[in-house]
Amino acid sequence: YSLYKKYHPQAIVIHSTVSPYTTKNLQKKLSIPVIYSATRGIHKRMLSDLKRYTKFYAIEPKAPRAKWASSAFSLLMKKCGIKTKKMSSPVTLELAKILVDTSYYGWLINYAQITNAVALQHKVSYDEMWSFSDEIHKLLGNRPKMYPGLIGGHCVIPNLDLIENDVLKFIKKINSNYEKVINKPKNRKKFQKIDK
Repeated sequence: YSLYKKYHPQAIVIHSTVSPYTTKNLQKKLSIPVIYSATRGIHKRMLSDLKRYTKFYAIEPKAPRAKWASSAFSLLMKKCGIKTKKMSSPVTLELAKILVDTSYYGWLINYAQITNAVALQHKVSYDEMWSFSDEIHKLLGNRPKMYPGLIGGHCVIPNLDLIENDVLKFIKKINSNYEKVINKPKNRKKFQKIDK
């Protein structure tokens, strides 16, 4: 809000992952259009990922100069070689970023952690066990094998704090429990073997 007062922009674009209704609440305080445009990609290759993925965006329907802001944003992105797609509302996109992108990825990693912990318990190869689904995934695309490492980074775990949901808190809990499993002295060597 203070940057708005200092620079007097014509519009504001939020590229960060934010809690649901952040855009709406900010829009209520400002007399200029506020666009939410979730960023997708990996930090270390962000420049290329920005052009790889469609840049979704949304604006409150009653935002001042909403049509102008939407057109101007889309045109600017196009000039930069970035494809855009408009969603119906900022809260839809705010939830999509948290639930469909980072939290979903977290669940996939959690499942890999759980299956690796069970494989360790039974002294079987994680990779061999998961080869059972290779053909199904190749044909149907719905059995992705994930790496069973710890969830770290800048997105998955921190983004869980942006939404209040008891079930999603399990992602953190499973990740924390898995860390204890792989750090047991008897599992360190086995885990390293599976990683190869």
